[in-house]
Amino acid sequence: MRGKTGWFWWLLSIAVVVVIALAAVFAYGLYYSNRALPGTSVAGTDVSGQTRAQITALVAQREAETTVEVDIDGNKQELTLAQLGMSVDPEGTADEVLAPNWSWWNRLTKAFSHNDVAAKINGDSAQLNAAISDAASQYVKVAKNAEVTADDASGTFVVTPSEAGTEFDRSALQATVEAAAASLQSQTLALNLEPVEPKVNTEEAQKVADKANALLATSIELTDGIDKFTPEVAEKMQWIAIPSSPDQLGDPTVDSTKVAAWVDKTAQATNADPKPGVRNLNSRGEVVSVVEEATPGWKVNNSADLAKQVSESLSQGKAFAGEFNYDRPTSDKWEERTIADGAENLAYKAAPGEKWIDIDLTNYTVSAYEGATIVRGPVAMVPGKPSTPTVTGTFKTYLQYVSQTMRGDDYVTPDVPWVTYFTGSYALHGAPWRSSFGYGGDAGSHGCINMPVDEAQWFFQWAGIGTTTVSHY
Repeated sequence: MRGKTGWFWWLLSIAVVVVIALAAVFAYGLYYSNRALPGTSVAGTDVSGQTRAQITALVAQREAETTVEVDIDGNKQELTLAQLGMSVDPEGTADEVLAPNWSWWNRLTKAFSHNDVAAKINGDSAQLNAAISDAASQYVKVAKNAEVTADDASGTFVVTPSEAGTEFDRSALQATVEAAAASLQSQTLALNLEPVEPKVNTEEAQKVADKANALLATSIELTDGIDKFTPEVAEKMQWIAIPSSPDQLGDPTVDSTKVAAWVDKTAQATNADPKPGVRNLNSRGEVVSVVEEATPGWKVNNSADLAKQVSESLSQGKAFAGEFNYDRPTSDKWEERTIADGAENLAYKAAPGEKWIDIDLTNYTVSAYEGATIVRGPVAMVPGKPSTPTVTGTFKTYLQYVSQTMRGDDYVTPDVPWVTYFTGSYALHGAPWRSSFGYGGDAGSHGCINMPVDEAQWFFQWAGIGTTTVSHY
């Protein structure tokens, strides 16, 4: 019995131990289901047993404390990760820490190994490069390529000289920033500014400018057979383009579209539309006089060919002289008007029954006509004196006053009666201050036609507004 009892207690002890061990394992696994496993660190800091909230708080704090001190040729600048366009993802880092906890087996086996989790980084190279450029802008000098531009003042292509720059090893700074973010450890880095030569130097640009100016000096001439046309320097400068990229300047090219625009504009200025002739007919339809001959028009027909030739010659730096060719259509169109029989011999070729006033400055008379029939006059008058002569030409009456005060540089005449203006300040009017009419010379007027008052009244009432008035010698 004693032997059997001993075995019983021995087996019971083993069972108890097993139960305790299993309970311990269960408690361990349950405890670490949502905590960092033993032996786990984040960026070198032990986080064993910490909850997700504790891990994220730790990562956020470490991120805020992590800086990169950059020494660029003795110019020191301390920058946070945020200033460098980088950030750490505390939640994502906690996910990495707690990733092994998904199974009981992992919780048991991982407890006997060390796991250092790097901080999970947000941000990309573009953000980092932009932040580095902003931080270093006060120290770095960007190399400037030489440029060739058109100078309106001098009428030439001129060179803006190149400028050397400075730069530092950005890849080293980028690697340091990324290391600081991953380790959540502040870093220091010393960098030297190195000279940077421009991609396009002044000498290279000058060669391109010389080629452009040679094209600019190339003679271009077009003619219509009478006049010669050459583009202005400012115009030609617009034709010449200089291809460029960040790495090089190309040889000058000629913009054929702009050349064609100039050729076409010049051609259009020489074109002329056909113009119909003007002739007078009598009541029988017979031509009694030709007022103006019909003229043919002309239109350039080779603008496109000339534009192509100009572009090709200019591109090769060869002088070019070309001539416009024209289509010259004939014109047999006429504008015809029937005039009163006998009007062909008068100063004005009036239509039948048309009212018009004839001012004869040779005979010092005014006559009223309807067609070729005189209805009043000739009436003796006084025209302008030699120093203020009466205007000649064909006009229409446009303004009338029964009475008016007339003023000039050296006169004021009140109550001038029956005033009929036919152009500008020239008028027919009564002249009660004169006792006789039918003469000119120095005793003449200031340019108006002086008439007896009753005759001025008659013409005033007969003519009205819009009556053709012809003043002639």
